[in-house]
Amino acid sequence: MATAIGRDRGPADGLAYERLPRAGGRIAHSVAGAPRLRARVVPLALTTAIAAAPDLAAATEVRAVARTLGEGYMVQVPGPEGQLLSRRRLVQYVNLGVYELLPPKAADERRRAWEDGQLRIVTSMRLRHDFGSYVRPGDDTAARLVGSIDGRQIDVMFAYLEGENLGNRVDFKLGRQFEFSGLDWYAFDGAWTRVRIPAHLALEAFGGLQVDGTAVFGLPTFELDGTQGTAADRAFSPMVGAGVSLWGLKWIDARVAYRRTFTPAAINRKIVDDDASLGLPAGVDQEVVSASFAGNFAGGRVSPYGALRMNLGTGRLDDVTAGLQLAFTPQHLLRALYIRTLPVFDLDSIFNVFALTPFEDGRLVFEVRPRPRITLQARGQLRFFRSETTAALASAPAKTLQLGAGGGASAAYRGRRFSGRFDGFGLGGEGGTRAGGSLDTRTMVWWDRLALDARIYGVYYRDEATAARRGYSVALQLGINAQLWRGIHLAVLGEEMFTTFYSQAFRLFGALTADWSFRVRR
Repeated sequence: MATAIGRDRGPADGLAYERLPRAGGRIAHSVAGAPRLRARVVPLALTTAIAAAPDLAAATEVRAVARTLGEGYMVQVPGPEGQLLSRRRLVQYVNLGVYELLPPKAADERRRAWEDGQLRIVTSMRLRHDFGSYVRPGDDTAARLVGSIDGRQIDVMFAYLEGENLGNRVDFKLGRQFEFSGLDWYAFDGAWTRVRIPAHLALEAFGGLQVDGTAVFGLPTFELDGTQGTAADRAFSPMVGAGVSLWGLKWIDARVAYRRTFTPAAINRKIVDDDASLGLPAGVDQEVVSASFAGNFAGGRVSPYGALRMNLGTGRLDDVTAGLQLAFTPQHLLRALYIRTLPVFDLDSIFNVFALTPFEDGRLVFEVRPRPRITLQARGQLRFFRSETTAALASAPAKTLQLGAGGGASAAYRGRRFSGRFDGFGLGGEGGTRAGGSLDTRTMVWWDRLALDARIYGVYYRDEATAARRGYSVALQLGINAQLWRGIHLAVLGEEMFTTFYSQAFRLFGALTADWSFRVRR
């Protein structure tokens, strides 16, 4: 999106900075928001980064976040027996960041100015457990190492050494990281760098290994679908790419990028193929071109944006999004959005030979704020279902285009002690019928230390083709959000749901978060 006027965004990870006066008439910056942790590193690269970090930092900041999530509920096994299985999950996130590794250049500065460049180390690890009766063994190396259950136990989400604005030209990341490029998203262990050149252009290049979800500290979230359980899923797959983007322009952001993921035979000779032969043949797993732009015109009143991803391996446009936001007045806003998307598979997958129908959706939203604390919204939605002639059967569909339409409305109030939102929606036509609504509230009962949350929602759905997808569900949620101590929060949420298929279904969810930081000075 276009950079907001009056704010500087960190080039690599969306850091927000607030400008402060600096001695000698120059500009200094202080961190105004916590950095978005977007990348990741293998343990060896992380150890190297820490060892290479300079020991001259005059005011290095260390921040640690520990978050524990737990949930418990019952699920019914499909079939006449109606067996109930318990799910008792526990997830632990541990994030650690070391910021401002480089000291200020000027003696009278508390923090190093953004234009002078900075180094930081950012890491995140996740541990998952399932203590219920619905468990399954983990995968490959991870299972043998930690005896994981629920598919995995230890994930390194991201861990990287980041350099920002070094020499007023260069940004880089070294380690495990995930990136977004328009509608393209990917994760790899390696290096990424960007060099800003005159004419408001930035040149990017990156390379490394695609993150393997079956590895000891792998992460399956960004792994390509379609080859799970096959030899191709265990292959070492290098990833390389490059991009060109605009920088330093407050009225437009734009970027074009190329990425290729492939499987060389030379580094996969010891992997046993599905036919029991030794070694994997060379091949390309994914090859894409992505583009994105966002504009900010007429003082922010006109904001167009769009993004696309072209799959060079299949020769089709996988994802497209385009939108326009018009702010007629500070109180009136109009947004239009179009989305078109297709599922993406590894090029080794047989799913690429099937005829896939894209999902298309258009939306129009009008928002008005009659009072500073009140927001009203009305929206319309149009879904497109396209049918093509089947070559194998030489038959043409009765209709090449069918539509589903609907809309909704909402009203929200946000006060100092109480906030609430009511929303209703309906959608009909091709694809079935859905209608429902929800009411959400939050009440602060003890200043900012204790909040009571309540929500009730219901939905009716009817699929014209499948009788099993016809019914309703109504749920009531109650919870608390308490600040136990500065930086330590506890949230507990309970839900009771009634559906066509369940007489009742209770779920309990809890989260304990500890967030603390300190500065180390020489």
